[in-house]
Amino acid sequence: METYNNPEIRPKYGANVTIRNFWQRHSQKQSGEVFNAQQTGLSTSSISEVGVKRAENLGALIKPSLHGAKGYISKSPRTLETFDAMMSGYKSDGSNVPVREAVRFKQGLVAAEGNKEFLQTYNKKWEGNKQALLAQGIIDGRYPNADFSTLTPDQQEEIAEAAEEPVIREWTDIADSELAKIYPPRLQAAKFAKLFNDRHERMAGKLATGSEVDLFHVTHKSATEPFLASGVLIRKSDGQRITQLEQIGGSLQILGNWESEVKIDSQGKASTTVKIRDEEFLVDEDELQKLLSIKE
Repeated sequence: METYNNPEIRPKYGANVTIRNFWQRHSQKQSGEVFNAQQTGLSTSSISEVGVKRAENLGALIKPSLHGAKGYISKSPRTLETFDAMMSGYKSDGSNVPVREAVRFKQGLVAAEGNKEFLQTYNKKWEGNKQALLAQGIIDGRYPNADFSTLTPDQQEEIAEAAEEPVIREWTDIADSELAKIYPPRLQAAKFAKLFNDRHERMAGKLATGSEVDLFHVTHKSATEPFLASGVLIRKSDGQRITQLEQIGGSLQILGNWESEVKIDSQGKASTTVKIRDEEFLVDEDELQKLLSIKE
């Protein structure tokens, strides 16, 4: 294979390129409700004041890439709010790296939109867990009353996250579960896979030689988790294929993220790695192609 060490023959695009992708869950909400009142989509709640500060602090921990960052969001306002807050921290080191002002919507960052039966079933299971946790919390003296909406954002988050975890695991980890029959998680994994695939070798090949950029995709746990548990990832340390969320410690918590990085070397050869909770994973290209071949 031809190398590009000689500047005279080095291509203008697709060599010595690095893209860091942050698949980022939104920050803490003002309301812990998962869906809107009509159960036709996700809650429209904005992020809380604490959520803004937490996102700023997280952004400040990320060392900016040479050529800065660009953002992608779902339709939910809190994903843009989270991105903006993170970028406030991201730019706080004084390096003056650019952040692209135009933040784009991506359908792959949204899950089960319009599937009323799935949303209502998911919410019913979550609501049952929520009420049980709230009742126990009142007995234990952790919460003042049974009105969930009057609790602080921290208290609502504590209950909401614990109530949702068994629901999302039922959907992604149990193939014949009620939720999986209504909306197979593999369909969502396939939708997300198209965005994931585009953000690696395809995009890297279009960037100017020498580019180093960060892409922030602010989303919801229900958008990315089916992909994580689809079998496309293999743990680097032990070769274990990931087919259930429990293998990676469960779903993403509020403001949690996982990273994927693609590097194209001076010879034009690409390599992609994924990092989840400080563990590295390889991408099985054959399994990825199977997902990409699924028609929604």
